[in-house]
Amino acid sequence: MAPIFPLHLLRGPFNFLRPAGDEVEALFPDVNRTLPWPRPIFLEEEDSTPIHGFAVLLSPQVEALCKALEEHLEVEEAVQVAVLRRRPSDRQLLSQSWDRYRRLLVAAVENVTLSSYGRNFPAVFWLYHSLDVARQLKETPRRVLRLDLEMGRRHGDTIRYRVLERFLDRVFSDAYDVVTRLAEDTEEMEEALFPRLLTRLKDNVLLLTEDHISHDLAELTGYFHGYLGIDARELRQRLAAVDAWHRERLDADSDLRAAVDHLVPADGPSEPSWDTPRRLLVRRGYVRYLALRQDYRAAQRSRGLFDSQQVEVWEGLLEKLKEFELVHALRRMIVPAKLEARSGGEPVLVHRGQTARLLGRRELVLSQATRPMDFLAPWVVDPQVSRFGLIYDITDFSEIVTLLRRLGSGAQDESFRKMFRLQRRVHRVAEARRLRLEKYLGDGAFYSARQACGLLASAIHVQRIYCQALEEGFPFDRGMRLALNFSQYRLIPIAVARPGEAERYEFFGHGLIELSRLTTGKALREIDDVKTMLINLGYPEQTVQRFFSPLLHRDVDLVEKTEETRRFYAYINRNGHLVNEGIVATEPFIRALAGELSEVPLGRVEEADRRYVAIEVPDPGAAAPLVVGLRNLGRASLKGLEKMPVYEVVDGSSWGEDVIEPVTTVGDLMEGIDRAMAGTLAE
Repeated sequence: MAPIFPLHLLRGPFNFLRPAGDEVEALFPDVNRTLPWPRPIFLEEEDSTPIHGFAVLLSPQVEALCKALEEHLEVEEAVQVAVLRRRPSDRQLLSQSWDRYRRLLVAAVENVTLSSYGRNFPAVFWLYHSLDVARQLKETPRRVLRLDLEMGRRHGDTIRYRVLERFLDRVFSDAYDVVTRLAEDTEEMEEALFPRLLTRLKDNVLLLTEDHISHDLAELTGYFHGYLGIDARELRQRLAAVDAWHRERLDADSDLRAAVDHLVPADGPSEPSWDTPRRLLVRRGYVRYLALRQDYRAAQRSRGLFDSQQVEVWEGLLEKLKEFELVHALRRMIVPAKLEARSGGEPVLVHRGQTARLLGRRELVLSQATRPMDFLAPWVVDPQVSRFGLIYDITDFSEIVTLLRRLGSGAQDESFRKMFRLQRRVHRVAEARRLRLEKYLGDGAFYSARQACGLLASAIHVQRIYCQALEEGFPFDRGMRLALNFSQYRLIPIAVARPGEAERYEFFGHGLIELSRLTTGKALREIDDVKTMLINLGYPEQTVQRFFSPLLHRDVDLVEKTEETRRFYAYINRNGHLVNEGIVATEPFIRALAGELSEVPLGRVEEADRRYVAIEVPDPGAAAPLVVGLRNLGRASLKGLEKMPVYEVVDGSSWGEDVIEPVTTVGDLMEGIDRAMAGTLAE
């Protein structure tokens, strides 16, 4: 079943359109492929209800496109005036203005086509750009008046539609050229790439010449005169006469009221539709039905009602008016924003348009997580984001699965039932702390977040959930590894999103590789395990011993026995390799955590030769904070990555007040950890 277009999100006024599913389906049978769906746009306070629409970044290039459009249309208007005056025009200036505009337009069309991936970027672009075109062409008659008063009075409206015709011919030609060129690269048919909305814009010139149409059609005088070639005043007078006659007949004719009530659905559940006669006249085919009635034909001449030709004009115009209001309602949902610096901090997205005024504000500051569309940027929506990431991984999962398989189906079923219970508990913890599940990894999962405290609290709770599962007989009992980071990720759309569904992205990039390396445990197997494996594969024992003898002097993967006496542990061995069977975090994560916990009271805990900084971390999903221990493990060598500082994170719930030694408040958590390593934290 096709998803229903979200009409409830659209804002009026609707003087002609009835915002209902059957109305929209009649206007756009392929609405889900033609019109873009509004998306949530979160404000700076992300816990508030989002607005819906299309966030567009007013980058210098996007503004240059609008400026180039304005300059070209003005030059084209001057050329058309010169043609009517039978005087020479500056064709070179016209060609130069078009080339400037065309260069930016083609770049935008290429970007939105290549970057769409089912997100209908081309339709959003033409929604945005068509409004610029409409606002410029709406002012054409006034600009022509300034060029030539007499020509403006006589031909201002005609020039507007002549300029539009030439503009559309050029735009369509270039758009088809771009689509033809990109069809092979995108492995799509040309028909699928060409934006359907652009075709509808060409068919309905109201969308490219008007930005508002009132119920009395006062704005369409130029359209009637310059495009349709009819008398606007006469049409409006006859429409008013039809309205007056219709109201009288509804009051006097019970049969007409009954027919209307039975055949025409009511606009609202509380009152019959004949109580709103004005709304009936804008129903498709209703005026045509009235014109067939005998009482209408009898009153047509005496009351000045529509004749048969004007009825068809009205029905055709009504179709265009409804289409205009639907598309323009989507155009009003565009939220243009600019990057502005605030009080020496990072730039923020600020919107000062109609949406802000409707919410009673001078401006809207959008969430840092909002990724606005920049039509002149290669990806349109910047794929690179900064996120906090968490991965958990169960130790020796594959090996234990193999052992369970030998025990029979009953043991397998029970083990996977417990695995499902563990993952469900983990998901509840993550959901309560506003973490987002990005992907399951078989024996683990990857979550992202926008705050360090919630992610750290989730890691502690996940470890506790694993301990609880072990007490309940969880078969995967060889440990759990967790890693936390704050890094750059790239969001790549992995599937074409159906209308009404959330867009699906896959995380790629350095941040995910970093987390993966932090949860792989030891960098290499112990040397004896590798030697045994090679000998079992048939290699001569003397050859194997001779091959590995140089490495024996380097203490490859030497195990720290004192460290591994703990249930959860992490350390860097003598070869600089990370051994993680607990929770580790990267330095950028700890720095971000320090920023969220400014002026946090620090404590000191010593266990054997390990020194921890103890802090209280707010837990967004619980009333009480968590006690967490942090220590700097040093710089670890991770496969494929440069050496990087790694920190161990431990659950301090078992530490009593006699274990934690309070120290003077340190403004910077990073400084406190460094001093703890040096043994000077209490000084």
